[in-house]
Amino acid sequence: MDKHNLIRGPLTQDIVEAKKFNRAYELTYELNNLKPTDNENKNRILKELLGSFGENTEILTPFNCNIGSNIHVGKGSFININCVFLDTDTVSIGDYTLLGPGVNVLCADHPTSTYERIKPVDPKYDDECIDSDGNFKENIEYTFTNMHAPITIGDRCWIGANAIICSGVTIGDNVVIGAESVVTRDIPSNTVAVGSPARVIKENK
Repeated sequence: MDKHNLIRGPLTQDIVEAKKFNRAYELTYELNNLKPTDNENKNRILKELLGSFGENTEILTPFNCNIGSNIHVGKGSFININCVFLDTDTVSIGDYTLLGPGVNVLCADHPTSTYERIKPVDPKYDDECIDSDGNFKENIEYTFTNMHAPITIGDRCWIGANAIICSGVTIGDNVVIGAESVVTRDIPSNTVAVGSPARVIKENK
């Protein structure tokens, strides 16, 4: 789905989506409460939770995601503690890529315009929910609209601690993203990018 197509209401209102969310919450709860040495059950849960992950890839807990089956990680990669994936769309991570602690990978998004983000639950009120002064009428029940787009992170990347990767972003191969950077646009291969919003500061050879 194009990120500019809006979905009215929380994704969990849909029965099928609700089942996916609940499944992910149950599996991540089980995963995050294992003993650190219980690798057998950890691997079992990750195989059930994720879409795919390659040989010798390590995912440390706590780890949280929305759906899980949308996440695909290559071989030899490493996801450190406290990473969060809002995988309402596909997340693809390549081989030998490193995610530092607290990285957020956010396929989910919302419109910036209040009038697009907040909508009546019943679409029949769309044209009459705002009064003549531009205020939302209080006698109408509202929900919010959601958007989502895929995220791709290439091979041999290093995403620094507490970085945020935003909806629809593609990061090429051999890229370093500085700690606490906010990546709002595509980053080409063989570069170092830092800041909020993240900008390329040099080549990475």
